Amino acid sequence: MTSIQDGPLHGQSALVTGAAGGSGLLAARALAQTGADLFLSGLNFLNLDTAAKSIKADFPVDLEIHAGNPAVQVDAEAIAMACSNAHIFISCTGNLPPGTLDDVEDSDWRKSWEAAVFAPLNMTREMLGHMSDEGRGLVVLVIDSPATPKGADICATTAGGALKAFVKAQGKSVGKGIKVLGLTTGRKLDASAFSMAIASLACDPDRFATGALLTVKEVNAK
Repeated sequence: MTSIQDGPLHGQSALVTGAAGGSGLLAARALAQTGADLFLSGLNFLNLDTAAKSIKADFPVDLEIHAGNPAVQVDAEAIAMACSNAHIFISCTGNLPPGTLDDVEDSDWRKSWEAAVFAPLNMTREMLGHMSDEGRGLVVLVIDSPATPKGADICATTAGGALKAFVKAQGKSVGKGIKVLGLTTGRKLDASAFSMAIASLACDPDRFATGALLTVKEVNAK
């Protein structure tokens, strides 16, 4: 087990949604490596439990899991209340199907937008409420969309556009001591580079202005 008692985020806590796998699990592990205690959220309790055990096996951090669907307002409220003392919120929800407007069916649009748009919006609303009470906090929305709009990847393009606009607008509206940032993937996920970017943003968010939209490369270049 890695000793991280002197890690830069030791004594702080972070909530990661979509934490059972993919970018969410990578983000959670990156934060654990810095010493942050964790709240892991996702749809499936058993998958979250497996992820939690893998993290605990490597890092001596306190960890809780909270299953629920943050696209449903009551679940978002419950998760946020249980994790209300988190200093950092990383949103990694969403699994957007590729394809053109003709390829992506209505049911796929609705299901993917619930996960990739409504879930992060609901959770951001709730977590900002708790962070405002303390006058500090960091929100990072991981945005899985193409670097430039693509008709062949229309669902991710439009969902990403909505989240990018949200980050810019909401980032300028938060109170002093709170920061909202967007981290874009370009639909490519290099595990090592992404993990480094998450840890870097969590440890030193003041390098960037609130409301900024950042690529993994931009974060790691500074």
